[in-house]
Amino acid sequence: MSEPYVVLHGGFHKTATSHIQSMLGRNAGYLKKQGVLYVHHRDMRKELTVPCQLYVYEQQGMNFRTKYTAAELAEKTGAFFDGLIGQKDRIDRVILSDENLAGHCGHCVKRGLLYLWRDELVGAIAGQIPWTVREVHLGLRNYADFFASAYVEYLRSVTSKNFIDETVMRKRVLEHMPNWMKVLKVMRNSFPEAKIFVWRYEDFRQLDERVLSNLCGPSVDLSKLKQPKDKNKRPTASGRAVSELLQMIHRDGAEAALEQRVALQDKYPRGPDHGGYDPWTAHERAHLKRMYDQDIDDIRANPDITLLELEHVANH
Repeated sequence: MSEPYVVLHGGFHKTATSHIQSMLGRNAGYLKKQGVLYVHHRDMRKELTVPCQLYVYEQQGMNFRTKYTAAELAEKTGAFFDGLIGQKDRIDRVILSDENLAGHCGHCVKRGLLYLWRDELVGAIAGQIPWTVREVHLGLRNYADFFASAYVEYLRSVTSKNFIDETVMRKRVLEHMPNWMKVLKVMRNSFPEAKIFVWRYEDFRQLDERVLSNLCGPSVDLSKLKQPKDKNKRPTASGRAVSELLQMIHRDGAEAALEQRVALQDKYPRGPDHGGYDPWTAHERAHLKRMYDQDIDDIRANPDITLLELEHVANH
């Protein structure tokens, strides 16, 4: 069997990744009939991303319960990829997707960086994919909203031992000056033969069909894709819910307050009455926007990266 054409969708977090994955998962059967195999993101995470992360953490001296040696990692990921395509399957294209490719939201929040372990994690995952990755697709988001959303996601699962206050997160973000181009360079180094496509989350509503078409390839008729059955998205905490939680943490301590996360989210759901979480001052937000706009200009000018933009849709 010849090597399939491999496409990698690597997130990033909070850039409509779940919507894209839901569309691909809902239509996995149709896609397979067209010669396109979508590897469900949960399968990829369980069999590839998480084992690679645990291997990297072990190399960095972190003491996690589950550990992998290089040989054990190769055995696990090898078995995973060996089982993806059956002998009778006619698969020309494989789509791999996981927003945790470069790390977790907590890695961003704790240090104010775009994925603290991105070099090590992406490199480890790239080393385990047995086929040549031909395309990498990534969504970017403005820094103020990305870190605000990452902080909300971080609060979902953080323990009292590892809690970082929003003031610390804000200070570290502003000190480190995030830069998407640096993350994209990691992708380029890890997947040297891949074409890199990126889009701004702020444009995604107008670009969603173009993004899906690029992922699925020319053999797929997008008009035949069905919308996901389950429209019940996991609720997002409102700004009021986060504010109340942080006040409780400062008053009662993190351990007691974090037990009230779900109750606060239910009491103050995000919607018409309660807007999203925004920890930034007007001055900080303007500063982060200028940085983001400049970085997008740099990405646009880079001949090694294709930035999907709204005018491209009109001319498509």
